[in-house]
Amino acid sequence: MKNWSAQNKFLCIAVIALALVSISAITVIALSPQTTSSQIDPSAQSQQCSAMTDSLSKSDSLQFHPIKILAEPWRGEHHVYAIFALPLQYQKIYHRSQLLVKGNDTPWQITPTDGRKYGVAIPQGHFLVIGFFRTRLALWYWANGRFGDLQQPCNWTLHLFPK
Repeated sequence: MKNWSAQNKFLCIAVIALALVSISAITVIALSPQTTSSQIDPSAQSQQCSAMTDSLSKSDSLQFHPIKILAEPWRGEHHVYAIFALPLQYQKIYHRSQLLVKGNDTPWQITPTDGRKYGVAIPQGHFLVIGFFRTRLALWYWANGRFGDLQQPCNWTLHLFPK
């Protein structure tokens, strides 16, 4: 009888260990850093993305898509963002812009950046701006199976209003 009890203990420990390893592996795969860092020529951005249907797409705005996206909400605040390269001619009016992400009607603000902290080089004739997306909304996207939307450059659109 004593051997049977030892065997049961061993089997229970083995099943629990296997379950923990499986859960850990699934979590690591699901939450693995899947950053999108594209080296897209900023002048060719609009050619690669089809028009996104949002409330501003029919306005007289100029539309830009990001050159880099980081979507790692499990790392905490400020780990879901997109970096855009805008032509220098718009440097004084960048604040007349709104950032929209597919599936969310809330417009986000952008901030100028030099790109060093984020590992992005400034393309010739451009300046960089960054737009942050709320971590809790990114986690909501993840919980609803739409996290991939945050990782696609075509789903982030910066509308710049030059006039």
